[in-house]
Amino acid sequence: MYDYPIRFEQDVSAPGVAVFCRDLPELNSYGDDRKHAIREALDGIESTLSIYVDERRSIPPASAPLEGEHVVHLPAVTVAKIALWNTMMERDMRKADLCRLLGVHQAQGDRLVDFLHTSKMDQVERALDALELYVDVKVMSQNPTKLLIRQIQEPTATRYLVHLANKGLDELSLPIGLAQEYAAVPPKLATVVLDGDDDKFWWLSESSERLSNFGWDAFSLARLKHEDLGPTHDEDLKQQKTQRG
Repeated sequence: MYDYPIRFEQDVSAPGVAVFCRDLPELNSYGDDRKHAIREALDGIESTLSIYVDERRSIPPASAPLEGEHVVHLPAVTVAKIALWNTMMERDMRKADLCRLLGVHQAQGDRLVDFLHTSKMDQVERALDALELYVDVKVMSQNPTKLLIRQIQEPTATRYLVHLANKGLDELSLPIGLAQEYAAVPPKLATVVLDGDDDKFWWLSESSERLSNFGWDAFSLARLKHEDLGPTHDEDLKQQKTQRG
């Protein structure tokens, strides 16, 4: 929810790379090259979040990444602070209100929503608990394609339509019948096929990144027809060659 996508622009006036974020337009970060810019982006984002606190504004959620953008994964304690701050904004609470609720001094309360201060996770959790909220930790697989197979494979339904961004069906290796049946499907839709024990699937590299970055909230799954819709284009060509031979 708060893994922000950033984009890079080469600085024409000097060597280096500037960093921008659609969700956080106040972000002002820079690096000597792309790798350095990525390392600096986390500090830049946390500095930007402090601006929202100073101006008493809610912190916006992250958008889905666009092509060419890099997603910055924030530390868990930073995400917890965002949740705490946004809840305070929703309830029209000030830092003084939080201090009274927790029974702590002003300086202690201020640090709980200070993104430039290193807080302990248990302190932020205590503040969330006082607001009747809790932290739910979700560990994401390093191999999201395998996670996909484990999550949605069912013996009675092995075909799914999966919501993806900016990719058309013609860019995937689809079974002929499936490609024909869904020829008019908008570009935001693509297909994953899980086929028996072989776990055959049609999947884009960007899909794995989206799953890793955003979890299942990034997708919309719809069960397809169960019947066999035919071989892929490549398999069909092989069969034709075999028959001719």
